[in-house]
Amino acid sequence: MARLWMRAITPRGRRVYLAAATALCLASATLLVLRSWAAHLSLPILDLTEEQYQANNHYLESSYLRYSKQEWEQRIEKESAKKITWLVQVSDLHLRTGAAEEVQYFQEFVDDVIMLLRPPAVLVTGDLTNSKTFGVKLAQLPQEWNLYQRSVKDRLTLHNTTHWLDLPGNHDNFDEVQHAHFKAHAIQSHLGNPKHRLGTTVPGSDGHNVTLLPIDASLMPGIRAFNFLGYLSEQEYSRIQEAAIKARAKGEVVVFYGHYPSNTIVSPRDVKKLLSLGVAYLCGHLHTAFGFLDPMWTRHSSGLLEVELADWYRNHRFRILSVDNDRVNWVDVTHPSWPVVMVARVQRYTMGHGAFRYMLRLLVFSNEEVLSVSVRVDDNLGHWIMCQHRSGPLYTASVDIQLEAWDPQISEKDFVKTLQVLVGNTSGSKSLLRMGMDGTGFERPQPSLLATSLLSVNFHDMFLFMYVMGIGSCCLLLFCCCLLLVMVRKQVRCVQMLPKKVINIASSLSHRQLVFTLLLVFLLYPSIGPWYIGPLAREEFGAVFMWGIFVESSTLPGQLTYPDAFFLWLTLQLPVFAIIFLKKMLSYESARHRCGKWLAVGMAVTLGGQVPGILAWLILDSILLNGPLRLFLSLLAIVLWRL
Repeated sequence: MARLWMRAITPRGRRVYLAAATALCLASATLLVLRSWAAHLSLPILDLTEEQYQANNHYLESSYLRYSKQEWEQRIEKESAKKITWLVQVSDLHLRTGAAEEVQYFQEFVDDVIMLLRPPAVLVTGDLTNSKTFGVKLAQLPQEWNLYQRSVKDRLTLHNTTHWLDLPGNHDNFDEVQHAHFKAHAIQSHLGNPKHRLGTTVPGSDGHNVTLLPIDASLMPGIRAFNFLGYLSEQEYSRIQEAAIKARAKGEVVVFYGHYPSNTIVSPRDVKKLLSLGVAYLCGHLHTAFGFLDPMWTRHSSGLLEVELADWYRNHRFRILSVDNDRVNWVDVTHPSWPVVMVARVQRYTMGHGAFRYMLRLLVFSNEEVLSVSVRVDDNLGHWIMCQHRSGPLYTASVDIQLEAWDPQISEKDFVKTLQVLVGNTSGSKSLLRMGMDGTGFERPQPSLLATSLLSVNFHDMFLFMYVMGIGSCCLLLFCCCLLLVMVRKQVRCVQMLPKKVINIASSLSHRQLVFTLLLVFLLYPSIGPWYIGPLAREEFGAVFMWGIFVESSTLPGQLTYPDAFFLWLTLQLPVFAIIFLKKMLSYESARHRCGKWLAVGMAVTLGGQVPGILAWLILDSILLNGPLRLFLSLLAIVLWRL
């Protein structure tokens, strides 16, 4: 058979076959030699410390032969008794006049919820006030800041053990020069002062304190618009980095908090690299895309956990976050919701063949005095186990599970999914919480792919890319028409193969130099010329370009205008360009083409959409919607339509 096959193939094929067979034999022999040689080598044994193993595997699962039963009990008891740190975060308050019920809700949160939770620190991550009138006029309102002061600053004497750590958001910085209102009414009025110590340290577990470092990326000065993105200067970046490195050198756990998500902060250096010095970054600002992308969190490639919180403004949401050494867990709570139970930690121990012990550390909060807390794993796997009260809201329990040899092991995640917690209060009421039923306070829900992407993509680069691609495509189409007209005049042979309609359209756009020039100006002016010249912050004059914002006292980077440039192209430049292009196309078919009426309607709708931004500037002196630039481009669009 082999002889017939060798005769069938060509001489060249036989040579290739013999070469491949020889290479395969040599490779097999080499592997056998290496295997026998490695068997005689004394390879080093990987011996990790318990802390390293715990950090890498998220639980400690050692051989039951290593310790006696009594030693195991002592180790588990020691782990259970360790202290734990819990924090509270609230974001995007948007306190405003004329909303008495909303203000009352927030005051209840300060008076009652904080008193019941008693956290070492409350993180208020920006947008303390709304600072907006008529929906578009952006300016600081003293009456809103007085509301915030009465709701917080005048009430904190009741919670003298709790640090209230607030920082400004973009709404707290409209039309501000030196954060005057924030410094006068907020608690952290020293924020941004280089002479003041940066960060707050609270007691942690197992001797590892927790350092809370603020990321204040609000603009300085706070201009009346273009502050959807934040800015972190080189000086502030270095200051935060130095504080984080010092805290880590002391063995402290670093937690960052700020208003802007990391991908919406413009900085000369990599912000995510700075935040990777901590275990988590807590932020707000995006309002979880107004609830459409709730929950909203991601873990970056550096290991940084970035978590965005839904706003208090509409959702009345706050977050309880636990820090157990370097393990971070949280639960988002809608006010009022009681009781709140959070599994801060689950640790598995191997006690023997098929025997496992799960050590639970629970944080239990209730608006009544808690009498007892019990747990069990599913209805069919065990009875109720009474939890031991350690200190404050911390309860611990040990659950033993015996599995047969053929049963799969239960991971911590699967264990929590089947966990039930029964909370009994002194009033006699009991609350049962099941993971499978409502998921309250147990495993954090997984975010959608879109939510994760929204926290990972670089906002200013994304908007710049989309704007350049859009404007570039339109300009490329114009230059192709111009090139086609030149080729027609020179009677290039390949042009004769194109349809006559295409040649006519190209001629109509490029032959008339006025139309061609005005279209180029219409497309390219926002990226070259000034958008606005006038007062930008508290009577400080300046000029806004796409590539930079210049104010009397400082210069801000151009990345801040990229979102506005993209939405300007999307809502004005693209529709007008498409309508003018189609109008020139139809003019060669028929002057009475029925589609011409729809083009007129489209142009009227497009220009009508610019009226709110123009009126907001002319009447309310608001440049939030780029009224001056939209007015100029709208007039240019009318001229193009008439030509």
